[in-house]
Amino acid sequence: MKSWREDKTLNLPVLILTAKDTIADKLHGFNLGGDDYLIKPFHREELLARIRALLKRAGKDSDDGLLQIGELTANTQSHEITFAGEKVDLPGKEYDILVYFLQNPNVIITKNQIFDRLWGFESDTSISVVEVYMSNLRKNLKSVGAADLIRTIRNVGYILEVGD
Repeated sequence: MKSWREDKTLNLPVLILTAKDTIADKLHGFNLGGDDYLIKPFHREELLARIRALLKRAGKDSDDGLLQIGELTANTQSHEITFAGEKVDLPGKEYDILVYFLQNPNVIITKNQIFDRLWGFESDTSISVVEVYMSNLRKNLKSVGAADLIRTIRNVGYILEVGD
């Protein structure tokens, strides 16, 4: 975590989820660069609220629920995606994947990260499902001329590359 903080090009909010509950543990987590600290067990609603707050502070989400990079916009309140003003119809998981990329521009996201975020550690589904959904997402983006927004990095993952 310290190396993330030393890299000035990264603007990653860090939420520490742990069972360690002493004040020394909390201070250690914050001193390492954590932005928030949540002790297990926790309520799902609290976790989501803390994540939203961290994303908002990091500039990755806004009060109006709009995530925008170039001509690509996601409205996280209405679950609508548009590209150059044209609506893009994305089913649930494809929408979730695209929002994940919009929240993490210029960051390589591995198949495992996508799988863990969308299906969870306990899922009975195989990781190959990520490739299927990525293919479907690209087809839907292609229909509005946005096919090349997400690039595959062979044997590593995917990246939504954006300019300055």
